[in-house]
Amino acid sequence: MIAHSDARPHQCDICLKSFKRTNTLSVHRRIHTRERNFVCDVCGRAFVQASQLTNHQRRHFDRYTRHCILCNKGFFTNAELHSHMNSKHGAKEHVCDVCGKSLPNGHTLARHARSHDPDFEPIKHQCEFCGKTFAYRNSLVAHVKSHTGENKYDCHLCGKSVSSKGSLQDHLRLHGGEKSLTCDVCGKAFHKRTTLVVHKRTHTGEKPYICETCGKAFTQHSTLVIHRRYHTGQRPYQCSICNKSFVSKALLNGHSKIHASFTA
Repeated sequence: MIAHSDARPHQCDICLKSFKRTNTLSVHRRIHTRERNFVCDVCGRAFVQASQLTNHQRRHFDRYTRHCILCNKGFFTNAELHSHMNSKHGAKEHVCDVCGKSLPNGHTLARHARSHDPDFEPIKHQCEFCGKTFAYRNSLVAHVKSHTGENKYDCHLCGKSVSSKGSLQDHLRLHGGEKSLTCDVCGKAFHKRTTLVVHKRTHTGEKPYICETCGKAFTQHSTLVIHRRYHTGQRPYQCSICNKSFVSKALLNGHSKIHASFTA
């Protein structure tokens, strides 16, 4: 029997990410050097990898790799096809047995089903040090380490400590001003993996965060949190000048500019 090794001996000297093969590391380094050797001969857009260029060019020539079995419409990814089946043909792979509503996946179905329980309250994981709340326990665990000093990975440039190797890699990209995480659909680049994940949902149409009150769906959990406040009436951000309250800090900041314009 041949054993498969998980060893990644080839490490990037810029962001510390490790790879199994030298050729994969070579491709990765182009992200830091901004070397984009694969150029689209239609629009001139350049890419780091040949596979990214191939995916991009399919969109110029409608070279679909998947088709809807009901209307034959073409798509480039499975996620796009599944989103189409759910929205246009009412494909009901995940259906609530209480109200009959169709959800895009099993996770969102489970979240929705709990909304039918009158005693249900969304689980909040709260930090005992500062009171900040999180939707997921693993997010709380990572946050608590910032209070207890358990962050194990130190930035050699500024000394900041973070709780994981992945967080350190994200942090190092900010020092270099590099956006090394690239969307394989449109080529747009990002500093953080979480930002890339949210961006990809604009291509797939995925909205995994669903309001238990009205059923409206969102691409980010933070947007759902703000939306819920319209139902509950909670407005935690208050103007220090006129005492008007808002559901988000962004709305408060926009409002504060009105006062600033009168005092300028």
